[in-house]
Amino acid sequence: MASDDTRRIYLDNAATSFPKPGGVQEAMARYATELGASPGRGAYRESIEGGRIIAECRGRLAGLFGSPSQDHVVFTLNASDALNLAINGIAHRERAGRVAAGSDEPIHFVATAMDHNSVLRPLNALQSDTVGPRVTWTCVEAEQTTGLVDPVALLAASRPETALVVAVHASNVSGTLQPIGEFGAVCRAAGAPMLVDAAQTAGRLPIDCDAMGIDLLAFPGHKHLLGPLGTGGLVICPGMEDRMDPVRTGGTGTVSELDVHPTSMPDRYEPGSHNTIGIAGLYAGLAWIAGRGVDALWAHERVLIERVLDGLGDAERYPGLSLIGPTDPTHRVGVFSFVHERRRPAELAGVLETEFGVLSRAGIHCAPRAHENFGTRDCGGATRLSLGPFNTAEDIDAALDALAEICADASTLAG
Repeated sequence: MASDDTRRIYLDNAATSFPKPGGVQEAMARYATELGASPGRGAYRESIEGGRIIAECRGRLAGLFGSPSQDHVVFTLNASDALNLAINGIAHRERAGRVAAGSDEPIHFVATAMDHNSVLRPLNALQSDTVGPRVTWTCVEAEQTTGLVDPVALLAASRPETALVVAVHASNVSGTLQPIGEFGAVCRAAGAPMLVDAAQTAGRLPIDCDAMGIDLLAFPGHKHLLGPLGTGGLVICPGMEDRMDPVRTGGTGTVSELDVHPTSMPDRYEPGSHNTIGIAGLYAGLAWIAGRGVDALWAHERVLIERVLDGLGDAERYPGLSLIGPTDPTHRVGVFSFVHERRRPAELAGVLETEFGVLSRAGIHCAPRAHENFGTRDCGGATRLSLGPFNTAEDIDAALDALAEICADASTLAG
């Protein structure tokens, strides 16, 4: 049991990564104290330097994700903002096209039961909108134990009128890693573009949009890209801008003599002043990742994933505790959610913090259909531990020891 001075073990990296590399804070402080200008709004040195930071960050992201054009990497507020841009932008363009053609043919989307509310809520909002051609969407179910989605089922859900297939790369509930390359292949076969929610994978493991058949990639800057909150983006593979309208318009600092929004990339989707101080921090996070290599970081995490799964393999040590999701380490990332037969998720998280200094997140994790898939929606969800690049084997052992002690205490009390 922990004392008041026990070290805090941060295992909530699925929400946001912590700590950040030291260079992130330094880059943001430099921008705030030495530059401070709004890029594109002046011809003086500080404004130009801000523009350089944005351009170089955009270039690093394009290289990281296999985008052939850095101008097709669009900055957003976060991954939710990027997902909304893609989903609503495509719906708007599809509706406008049908109205112009005098057609009332419905617009169809496909998503999965493992998707986050950042996907489910925009789709449901569009479906409830009765103005213009109807929007419908099909939810592809997942396997109940692993959370894996069958690519054949994804193909079967697609129709000639399917405007977009949306899939989460890795679940923020179970850590389930979907076969995105196979999804991309079936989407190409169906003639439907694919939007991938990379909230739990961007910067964590290798992603190549071209090789994996990804047409749109939504990512947060503040999770495994190690930047600050308030950053994120959308990779728009060339040609997709012709199928997706902007959802906001305004000043861009370019072609200001026109009172219509520019169509050039990336200005088409980036109205208003950038969060340049945040992008400066994100650029520093990307530099830290580049210095170590995504492959090496992913290899480090896989070792920790196997350590967790091996530890939990001793079921007698954890009476009453059940792990959600795959037990095969090749099918998951370092996101582990548990349910205990005698402790509610919030209670388990509370004990982990107050008695052992282990920081977790309890609840539904903004993914109600995923919890419904695993049978945990009506019991308060689950307690989640999620790994980051700064976690160590000692952190894992401390968390496993804490869970074992909690389970033993609960078993003794029940007896």
